[in-house]
Amino acid sequence: MQYDATLKELLHSPPQRLLFLLTGQEATELLTVEYPTVQMRRPDLVARLADGTLFHLELQSGNDMEMPRRMLEYYVLLWRQYGQRPRQLLLYVGAARLTMSAELRYEELQFRYGLQDIRALRPETLLASPSVEDNLLAILCAGGIERRVIREILGRIVPLPEKARADMLVKLLILAGLRDAQTEVQEEARQTAMIMDIRTNSFLREIYQEGRDEGRGEGLTQGEATMLRRQLEQRFGPLPDWAQEKLGQAQAAELEDWGLRLLEAATLNEVFATDESEQLN
Repeated sequence: MQYDATLKELLHSPPQRLLFLLTGQEATELLTVEYPTVQMRRPDLVARLADGTLFHLELQSGNDMEMPRRMLEYYVLLWRQYGQRPRQLLLYVGAARLTMSAELRYEELQFRYGLQDIRALRPETLLASPSVEDNLLAILCAGGIERRVIREILGRIVPLPEKARADMLVKLLILAGLRDAQTEVQEEARQTAMIMDIRTNSFLREIYQEGRDEGRGEGLTQGEATMLRRQLEQRFGPLPDWAQEKLGQAQAAELEDWGLRLLEAATLNEVFATDESEQLN
C-alpha cells in the first residue's frame, strides 16, 4: 500500500522529533532488522535509545485484529536477536476510529504493548522540527488538515531543491489521502505559488485524476469552478465578464487544464488561451 511505503520511508530518514515525542528520548542508532522466514518479517523501525533501550515502532493505517499476534512475533524475534526485551509501540495513523486491541490474554499467556493514535499528538511540535519528514507527518496529527498547518508544511517544502520538492509534495499528498485532504493540499500548493506541473509527474497526475473520477457530476464541477475562481481572483484580481462566463460554462476537463496552467501562467490570458497565439480581450 502506498501509505505504508511512504510512512516507512519517512521514518527511516528519520523524523527524530516524532521519535522523541513517542519515547521521551533521542534515538542514538537505527537498526536494520529483517527475518528470512516463510513470510518475510521486517519491523517498521527498530532503534537504540539514549538509555540503551531497544525500541520497536510499528505503523498501522487500518484496524487489524491480528496485530497483537504480529507484535508478539516481533517481540520474540527481537529479544532473540539482541538479547534484550524490546519496548514496543504500535502507532495508528488511519482515518477510522481506533478499535484494535494492544494485548493478548490467555490462561497460559499474557502479552501487551503500547498503542497510540497519532491524532493524540498536536502538529505544532512536528512543525517546529528542522526535519521536513517530521513536518510532513504533522498532517496526520489532531488538527493537521487545518489550512494553517498545510500552509506551514508547504512552506518547508518550497525552499527545497526541485527534485526533493517534488518528492516531498508527492509524500504529502499520499499522507493527505489518509485524511481525505488531498484537495486542500492541492489548493494551498497553488496559492503558495509552488511551481510544479502536475502533468510532468505521473503519480500526481494519477491522484488528481482519481479525485476527479471519484466525484464526477455537476456538483463537483461547480465546486471546482468556485475553487478556481477564488484562486484566479487572488492571483489576478477581480475577473472580467468573459472569464466569469468561461468558468460558468466549463466542463471538468477544462477546469482541470486551467488549474494546471495557473501554476505557471503570468497573465489571465495565458490561463484561458486555447493556443499560444490566442489573446483574450
